[in-house]
Amino acid sequence: MEKMEVRPKSLPNAILGTPYYAKIEVFGGYTDQDNFYYDIQPEKSGLELSPRGLGTKYVTYNHLEVKGTPKVTGTITIKLYGGTYGTMSCPGRDFKKTYTIKVEE
Repeated sequence: MEKMEVRPKSLPNAILGTPYYAKIEVFGGYTDQDNFYYDIQPEKSGLELSPRGLGTKYVTYNHLEVKGTPKVTGTITIKLYGGTYGTMSCPGRDFKKTYTIKVEE
């Protein structure tokens, strides 16, 4: 049985006013929008989190993208919460992951 895992372990730091892009992947089961929550602090950080394929019928919450242009210095925190679907052979499992991105001038 594959264990729930969110990768990478950490996200790269960012530079104020410079476009930022990073990928996050969830392994160990299928995740969808009904079982996925996130929070980015501070609210107007300039970074957004979105599932790959947003706006298409191939949207996937197992492959996420962090992108945008940081508008604040200091630390941006991204908290992910989610769960996977259970099947006959594999129970659904929850995951939780917090990323911190340091933003420098």
